[in-house]
Amino acid sequence: EKPRAVHGQPRKKTSNTRAPESPPSTMTEADKSFDKLQFALPVDENNKATEVRILNFSRPHMRAFHFNWVAFFFSFFAWFAIAPLVPYLRVSLDLCDNGNWDVLTDPRQCICSNACKRTLQNGNILNVVGAVAMRLVMGTWVENAGPRFSMAFIVIAFALPVAGIGLVTNAAGYIAARFFIGGIGSSFVVCQFWSSVMFSPNVVGAANATVGGWGNLGGGVTQIVMSQVGAGLAASVGYNNGWRYANLVPACFLVLIGVGLMLFSDDVPEGKFKELYASGQRKKQSYSALIMASGKDPRVWALCFIYGGCFGTEVAMNQQLAPYFFGYFGLSVTNAGWAAAGFGLMNLFARSFGGMISDFMNANFGHRARHWVLFCMQLGSGLMLLTFSRMQSDNFTGAIIVLLAFSFIVQMAEGATFSIVPMVGNILQALGPVSGIVGAGGNVGAAIWGVIYREVPSTDPDPRAPFLVHGFAVLATCLLVPFVHYPSLGSMFFPATETDEKPDVQPAVKMQASAVDEDAPAADVARSA
Repeated sequence: EKPRAVHGQPRKKTSNTRAPESPPSTMTEADKSFDKLQFALPVDENNKATEVRILNFSRPHMRAFHFNWVAFFFSFFAWFAIAPLVPYLRVSLDLCDNGNWDVLTDPRQCICSNACKRTLQNGNILNVVGAVAMRLVMGTWVENAGPRFSMAFIVIAFALPVAGIGLVTNAAGYIAARFFIGGIGSSFVVCQFWSSVMFSPNVVGAANATVGGWGNLGGGVTQIVMSQVGAGLAASVGYNNGWRYANLVPACFLVLIGVGLMLFSDDVPEGKFKELYASGQRKKQSYSALIMASGKDPRVWALCFIYGGCFGTEVAMNQQLAPYFFGYFGLSVTNAGWAAAGFGLMNLFARSFGGMISDFMNANFGHRARHWVLFCMQLGSGLMLLTFSRMQSDNFTGAIIVLLAFSFIVQMAEGATFSIVPMVGNILQALGPVSGIVGAGGNVGAAIWGVIYREVPSTDPDPRAPFLVHGFAVLATCLLVPFVHYPSLGSMFFPATETDEKPDVQPAVKMQASAVDEDAPAADVARSA
């Protein structure tokens, strides 16, 4: 079989291509159509796109790109949808010291002492613990099940607890519901895997950061939308029921996007895993081998805890900010939602910018520059969190300015982290499990930070104190960056010493917002769902 030209470049034969001895009679029409497949974007020897064209929606690369970030967006939206509704639900669940809606007429009348706060913080902690477990599982699962089915499974299955939290009547039910909702956070692992198998190393930092950042944007948008939806429903059906019905909104969106991506997207540039397995072009991998390759590498675990310092911090902020602005700064429920949303809305460009800077520095100074970018961003985010922790309640404007700067830097650190992860995954030949472990680290960090926000107030009544302790902990995670060293890649202080692995030195990043190239052959091969 001759290598065919794909957008001006020949295809490289790999272990996942069809074996020459396979009899022609076993090939389906779908298999034959893949032999004629051309792409709308330029690709490398592995059929991965070498450009990211934001306004292009063609299959397979950009179609997967857009379904990817939209599915992750609604996952994040649903994951934190309950946060701005806490002022209502804590009264409904009889957590307040002075009674429930039989006694109170306004959410601000609630006296939430240590017992009430501990219940809410326990829900936050169990919420991210649920995500840790599912991220570890999904990291291995996605390697064989494929990102398309994996993402659809997550958003549809976890729509059930998202909707079901409206049925809880006590603290135990609330904590259990938060735990199961947390599993939807595993969509991040699939998100980064899907992007990594679709885009070439020269743009994978920007691609991963953009789908991740736009997905994380859901954590900010939900603060605005759900606070408004909750207030509107409370006005029409009462405080006790308004927040319960509000959770049906994200659940419906999850089901719709899950069905859509199953029908109209692909797992990899060559098509769907199911068809590739049937034709012999792809073979399933050993779960135990994948787990061992990634789990026994201490450098992967270093990245895991580094990511806990940046993404874990973002998750903690999504949990803490709305109640903090409501209580410490005295804002209304809706205004507290808007203030908290500012943190999440920076994902519109901040995480992408971190990935693009990493790609740019890599192109000009080599892979080691990616590590320096990560270190600087992680250091900056810790310093900005310390600054935010010192803002007084009478300086709301200053607090918002510092919060936005803090958000920008911490999300750049997230993008910089996952510009390194694909390279590590390729070296270990376990991209899914590496993504799963590092991604789970974000939630481990969030759980640790949740303990800080639960325990510190019992020894220091200043509501700003947990943010101060958290800031110093983030600074400590910077010390792990120099230890992420691979001989073929190098690290912060040591150059690469081996050339058996392909160095991560690629042309300059191309992040284009253009329509479909008129001269590019369209990837219009008809495929069954």
